[in-house]
Amino acid sequence: MCLSTVYELGTNGTKKKLCEYVSAVKVSGDTVTLTDIMGKEIRVSGALEQVDLVKNTIIIGSIPRSITETAGRVPEKAAAPVKTYEVIREIFNSCSNNQMRDVDIREVETNDVDTSVQEFLVGEKVRCEKFVKDNGIVVFDIDTDGMQQRVTFTELTAKS
Repeated sequence: MCLSTVYELGTNGTKKKLCEYVSAVKVSGDTVTLTDIMGKEIRVSGALEQVDLVKNTIIIGSIPRSITETAGRVPEKAAAPVKTYEVIREIFNSCSNNQMRDVDIREVETNDVDTSVQEFLVGEKVRCEKFVKDNGIVVFDIDTDGMQQRVTFTELTAKS
């Protein structure tokens, strides 16, 4: 897939990753709207500094500290101690001559994996099946408009 990773260019020339799997970029004045493959939008103030289509990278400069996410999620209320999960998202690539999976691994703090998986359920035709393994690992098999993906939540235990 031809998707890009977007970086913020810091004042000292350092790069900080803002988001991955960006499929669309829209510039309106000093606002850059980034849309990932799942339809999640991130709006940042700044200017495009560089777009490298070979390396699949986009660099945005002069960004203030405010980043607005519009994923349609409501922040969780932390009544109980929040659990930490390793989340592995596999996108099954159906391109000819490239049968590898695109994989994203990150940590998420949540008490509700069903709510956390909602960010991946974007499309007109969405199918999601949830499986809980005997060891407590939660697996979601997802089809969004024909794009197959698997999202796996594994609870991380605190080290003492």
